Amino acid sequence: MSTDLLLSLNEARVLACLFEKSITTPQYYPMTQNGVMLAANQKNSRYPVMSLTEGDVGAALNTLEQQRLVKRDETSGRAVKWRQQFPHQLLLKPGIAAVLATLMLRGPQTIAEIRSNASALGGPAEADGVQAALDDLADRARPLVKQLPRAPGQAAVRFAHLLCGESAIPSVADAPAGASSASSGGGNATLVAQLVERIEALEARVAELERQLS
Repeated sequence: MSTDLLLSLNEARVLACLFEKSITTPQYYPMTQNGVMLAANQKNSRYPVMSLTEGDVGAALNTLEQQRLVKRDETSGRAVKWRQQFPHQLLLKPGIAAVLATLMLRGPQTIAEIRSNASALGGPAEADGVQAALDDLADRARPLVKQLPRAPGQAAVRFAHLLCGESAIPSVADAPAGASSASSGGGNATLVAQLVERIEALEARVAELERQLS
């Protein structure tokens, strides 16, 4: 994979959603274009919240396919379905890929937030493991993450992915409100997020079935 890889925000969201759903809802994976759109536009577990159209998602998938980061599933029958393969193309171990995908889905986060949010994707269970994954991603010929300057009033530093370039990193003023909720909310916050995600996955499945029957 070229060290010159640079994704648009749409492409990063689509790619990370495919990775996420391959783990959290494998029964609905590989995914149709419409399913990817619904996942990309989720209101929870996403920063920034986006409103991609099917055209936006289709364009992103086509570009990612050219970069060999996604591929069409040849066994899906009539409906075209998509698989991601970015850990293979970027030479990422599963836990490290989970950390990167979490940053792609949720924006800049602290180590504690990454540990909590990446857990459902097979990310490291301990803070030391998250730090090791971040070090791996930062120490490459083309760094994939960077540590951000400490924000005023915050005790912990945040990390951001670089797949869309440094100019795409949200400023401190644009940081999501309650960004530390994952680390401060404990197991209940994580459980609620997982339940909401399962509900949205089921809604996406119903919408896709209705689409196929119409």
